[in-house]
Amino acid sequence: MMSAEILSVGTELLLGDIINTDAAYISRRLAELGIPLYRQSVVGDNSQRLRDALCNALNRADIVILTGGLGPTCDDITKNVAADVFCLPLINDPDTVRDLECYFADVGRPMTENNLSQALIPKDSVVLKNHHGTAPGIILTGKIGDNDANRTVILLPGPPHELIPMFEEYVTPYLEKLSDRRLFSLNLHLFGIGESAVEAELRHIMESSQNPTVAPYACEAEVRIRITASAGSRDECILLCRDMAEKIRRTKVGNCIFAESTSDEISSDVLVRRIIDELRIRGLTLGTAESCTAGMISSRIADIPGSSDVLAGGIVSYTNDVKSNVLGVPHDILERHGAVSEECAAAMADGARIRLGCDIAVSVTGIAGPGGGTPETPIGTVCFGISDVGGTESETVRFGTMSDRGRIRRMATATALMKVLRRIQK
Repeated sequence: MMSAEILSVGTELLLGDIINTDAAYISRRLAELGIPLYRQSVVGDNSQRLRDALCNALNRADIVILTGGLGPTCDDITKNVAADVFCLPLINDPDTVRDLECYFADVGRPMTENNLSQALIPKDSVVLKNHHGTAPGIILTGKIGDNDANRTVILLPGPPHELIPMFEEYVTPYLEKLSDRRLFSLNLHLFGIGESAVEAELRHIMESSQNPTVAPYACEAEVRIRITASAGSRDECILLCRDMAEKIRRTKVGNCIFAESTSDEISSDVLVRRIIDELRIRGLTLGTAESCTAGMISSRIADIPGSSDVLAGGIVSYTNDVKSNVLGVPHDILERHGAVSEECAAAMADGARIRLGCDIAVSVTGIAGPGGGTPETPIGTVCFGISDVGGTESETVRFGTMSDRGRIRRMATATALMKVLRRIQK
């Protein structure tokens, strides 16, 4: 079975100025195409280091995909180095020249002379048109050094808005012809259980199943179980993954599963999408009352298109005056129990439901730090309330004094959202 590597080019990646989203996207697509990816590397804009990295990758992999370094400036060296490794001269491509002229005419900018360097293409290579920028992609194939096997190098522009359409239009069909296998991953999302507990419960399945494979991994506010199958078609893979998912649901971890997603969906907010779908099905609306999270709950909901169908509104009640005057939290609760208390959280949820006119309201009040904690209510203490026509419940969760402010707020947001989902599903 052929293998691939990704080699990302750009000093800006090494410095952390740019997040390498290209590699994440290509990795997902290679997995779906059934092409194993064993390594990813990043190299700066240095010809010798890039040459060394490319030669090493070609000694290991059948396909090397390079991203970045195809532009018109002097630090764009990827094409020159790749051509040199394959011992191919660069020749002027008239079609690319015309594409460049049309592009600059379309955007209304003059084309500087250095842009013509992008029309220099390694001899006998395949040119991939760039419909969203100026640098074309390139596919090189041939033997390298003493290696008798053919190797393929695919050069792609770095900007994602150029790379992704080019990959979908040209690279995917090219790679599909090279691979007779497909990979598919199904993710199970769990809340309220740790990665080690999941592994302990599923170890016998993980050790006995080779196809599909099963692996848990921890995220900040959830645990995911990734089920990955290999077969001759996507449909066969899906069937294998679904059968394994049902097997896992019958174990003790099954009650902690709140959603499923595929590799196409994993970048989206699975929990929030599930909440929106459940609210919409039931014809319900949601409101929020937030203190320490300061709008993070309603913001995550509003990030999803179509959330206006179910989100009635949100109230950020940071001070006691707002809790009292806007949400109607009784003064005696604030005086006797304090703002960070289950009594206050319950009153906040009730007040939000009444004032926002929604069916369900969730509230959060807590101490995110770094100051404000006491021995009785240390940093990381967060109280939650949830209210609907069936009544009001409240709970205290301690996220730990070692957690930083940002993590406490994110964990509180995720916990509140999970409480909403569970309340809807009652």
